[in-house]
Amino acid sequence: MLVFSLRAVNKICIKDNNTGWRVLRGLIFFFVLGYLGVFYYLSKQSNLAVSDIIFCIIMFCGGGFVVLVTRLSLLSLVKVEKLVINERSNALHDSLTGLPNRKYLMDSLSQHVNAGLPFSLLLIDLNRFKQVNDALGHYYGDLLLIEVGKNISEHLPDDAPLFRLGGDEFAVIVTQVELEPLQHTINTIHLALESAFCIENYDLLVGASIGLSHFPILANEIGLLLQQADIAMYSSKKLATLYTIYDLTLENNAAEKMNISASLKRAIEQQEFELWYQPIINLRNNRLYGVEALIRWPRPDGSYTPPSVFIHIAEQTTLINQITDWVIQQVAKDVEHFESLGLSLCIHLNLSAKDLQDPNLVNKSISLVKGNHSSQKIMFEITESAMMTNVEQAKDAMAQITAAGGTFSIDDFGTGFSSLELLRDLPVTQIKIDGSFINSIHHSDADLAIVKSVIFLSKHLKCNVVAEGVERSATATLLASLGCDLAQGYYYSKPIPISSFANYIQEQQSVSAVANQNSF
Repeated sequence: MLVFSLRAVNKICIKDNNTGWRVLRGLIFFFVLGYLGVFYYLSKQSNLAVSDIIFCIIMFCGGGFVVLVTRLSLLSLVKVEKLVINERSNALHDSLTGLPNRKYLMDSLSQHVNAGLPFSLLLIDLNRFKQVNDALGHYYGDLLLIEVGKNISEHLPDDAPLFRLGGDEFAVIVTQVELEPLQHTINTIHLALESAFCIENYDLLVGASIGLSHFPILANEIGLLLQQADIAMYSSKKLATLYTIYDLTLENNAAEKMNISASLKRAIEQQEFELWYQPIINLRNNRLYGVEALIRWPRPDGSYTPPSVFIHIAEQTTLINQITDWVIQQVAKDVEHFESLGLSLCIHLNLSAKDLQDPNLVNKSISLVKGNHSSQKIMFEITESAMMTNVEQAKDAMAQITAAGGTFSIDDFGTGFSSLELLRDLPVTQIKIDGSFINSIHHSDADLAIVKSVIFLSKHLKCNVVAEGVERSATATLLASLGCDLAQGYYYSKPIPISSFANYIQEQQSVSAVANQNSF
């Protein structure tokens, strides 16, 4: 019987290298020898006394007790071992998808770095996943993540494991740094996402933005490797490319963005911005119809930081909301100045996608419209991409502002992806044709056809049309002949500070007076 306990203790000693178990194994071994000696002695006796029988029973029970204790100890140890394995597995795997998680990735990267062999890290961010979450909720988003993880894993080879880092971000370690095999892996990932995923009767389509970094070519430690791949991934997402390999210019751009963001925050706090206005001209009578409010950020040397440099950075943070808030407040003040000049204008100001998602800014836009008791009208310009970011939210915000008396114009029309159905359903009264089409209508039949079509479409939608970027007299004449209502551009005027607007009006009146004299 004690032999069984000895086997159990042997297994325990293998699993748990503890001195106490080794001592117990030695004691049981000597107990076995002692038991054998006693039983040998008793077997030689012709008659067994009652005390001998009782002694045998006690020894048998003692042996049974030792066997029971050792077997139960072994079972407990096995159970604890399984729990530890499960906990370790749970700690290293994502609870939703079952894929290796960020900790597992860090451990794997550490092993690869310690091995010293070159490899590549791919960071993957899903495109259009946020729209699924916003439209259908996290339940469907989670189901989609499970299917995405499963599909990519099935397409990847065994030596290129897929990790889920959290949210809609994944990673792959590839034991290659040559471009050709890496491109094959990247194409495999995109192929896995090519078809729509059927999630409870919804066909959901996602894509991927992929950033790459190499060890040890680009980075020689884990933190730097992850940082570089992350920078490359966001560059890929911004540029809508299949993948981006990290290089130093990406990091310099990222550092520049951080500096601009910090400077922007300070500029907002210290109100360093200026609001300039570009005239919009009525092509029917060549008179001033309105102005577009355009923000300017002066530098200490007297020059200005171009809006194209800082607006898109602001749009990636909540800074754009603070900038729009300042613009709304400034327009409310400038309305009185235009009124004092005896003007009756339509003042255009721009709203971004994030502005439409901010209830506070929507309310301030409504307050601007309701609080305007002058003869000036307020029109909000939004781009096609702003409308498409969250269509239902955009519709709701626009409906609230329209009900208060505001109007809307679609800016940069033709550069986005808005549908005719969206144009029909949204409270839009004006369409602005992007300057990229206007500038080439004299030598591009295709662009001329596009401009004609937009004007025709706008008329039937009962919207007036603004041509942006008009730089030549011939362009203005052609647009007027096509039925375009309004125009703005350097041919008429560059954006000017409101303090110069009185001079601009006087100049225009002088030009009109000369034109009238020459007509007789």
